[in-house]
Amino acid sequence: MTKTLIGIGNAAVDAVVHVADDTALEELNLVKGGCVFATDGDATMERAIEQYPDRLETPGGAAANAICAYAALTGKARFIGKSGLDAHGEFFKKSLERFYVAYETEPTTETQSTFLFAFVTPDKERTFLSNHGASHKISPSDVKEEWFTPDTSLIMDGYMLMSGGGPSAMLQAMDYAKKHESEIIFMPCSLSVIDNNRDLIDEIVHRSHAIICNADEAKALTSSTTIHEACKKIQDCGEYQWGVVTLGSDGAFYFTDATSGIVEIPYSPETICNTNGAGDNFSGGLIYGLHHGMDIKDAIRLGHECAIHVIQQDGPRPDGWLDHLLKSYKVAT
Repeated sequence: MTKTLIGIGNAAVDAVVHVADDTALEELNLVKGGCVFATDGDATMERAIEQYPDRLETPGGAAANAICAYAALTGKARFIGKSGLDAHGEFFKKSLERFYVAYETEPTTETQSTFLFAFVTPDKERTFLSNHGASHKISPSDVKEEWFTPDTSLIMDGYMLMSGGGPSAMLQAMDYAKKHESEIIFMPCSLSVIDNNRDLIDEIVHRSHAIICNADEAKALTSSTTIHEACKKIQDCGEYQWGVVTLGSDGAFYFTDATSGIVEIPYSPETICNTNGAGDNFSGGLIYGLHHGMDIKDAIRLGHECAIHVIQQDGPRPDGWLDHLLKSYKVAT
């Protein structure tokens, strides 16, 4: 039976802005490489909106980005996330329809859709200023039990832990996933998420079957000082059936019940616009590969190719179908 990837996360619209140097971040009191969270009417957010009218607005959200990469490879996917009944919400919905992603969450009229700035510095690092808006309004009732089967995997966006209703919706999704023997995959997504949600993170980690994170997140999750120590702790903790830790230009560390190792990046692109969405698209490609019969090393290589595709453009989503990337792999139908 065909596998389905279900993502739960923020139904976000990103405003991508390229800034000349770190001064622009300092003026807005942002932490480079991190995420500052705003509320409706927040002075910093209003200042950014006024200061950067020529921003490039694109659909985003970590789980949604991963889902779209998976679907762009021709995978079957569903997204759970709350948007507002506004132009940004409609824009986000249409971005999922492009890749035939099922999206049935009812929008809210109580607040605006999730909106964030992704500031890109010359070193291609991205820094976020985010108003989760409508994502605060998601609830367990937005998660339907009938969506979960033994042939579905659930991927969870850590940023949801920073939204009012996000934790309860995520826990409901995990309950249904466990009941129906669906795989549960966790993406922490941010050091801010980990630092501010230690108790919830511990519960999610304990209930997850797999984890995908970057080196800094791995160190934060395991309270480690080195990436070698962090990878060993994640592998030895006994909570996961498999996991992948991305290591930037050094590739990715992986482990399963039977093996572990490092997979190098297949090639480096000549042009990098920014790294926004790289990890999310990597996750989508990796899971697609695992769902379609690839061993974990080939699945990681496919994930890397999806990430390489997206960092050569401004937006955090594929700019078209990615099935051409599958030509180098043996894919089970």
